[in-house]
Amino acid sequence: MNIESLRKKLVLAFIVIGLLLGIYEVNKPGPLVVEEMGNGYNGDLTVKLEIKPKGNGIKIIGVDITHQDTPPIANPAIETLKAHILKNQNAEFDAVSGATYTSEGVREATAKALEKVKH
Repeated sequence: MNIESLRKKLVLAFIVIGLLLGIYEVNKPGPLVVEEMGNGYNGDLTVKLEIKPKGNGIKIIGVDITHQDTPPIANPAIETLKAHILKNQNAEFDAVSGATYTSEGVREATAKALEKVKH
């Protein structure tokens, strides 16, 4: 076997490996997105959780919250709640002072979304 033949086989092997990795990435399941609603101060709010499997459980990797509540009050509270949900991976948190209804709506919707994933 000469060096040119060996080089061609190595290049072919790398191409095949690259193709196989590409096929794996395309077919790899993405995160599950679960959406639920809760009651905020000015009506419904929506919590959308991005979840991926982790061991025997799940991991929340993203939180998106849309609402109709008063932005100067609700927006800072929502950022605090999103950070809590991502850090603690649950819907167990105290209401943010001044944004009680918003907090309770986020808690309600997050708990419903997590319950939906468990079943």
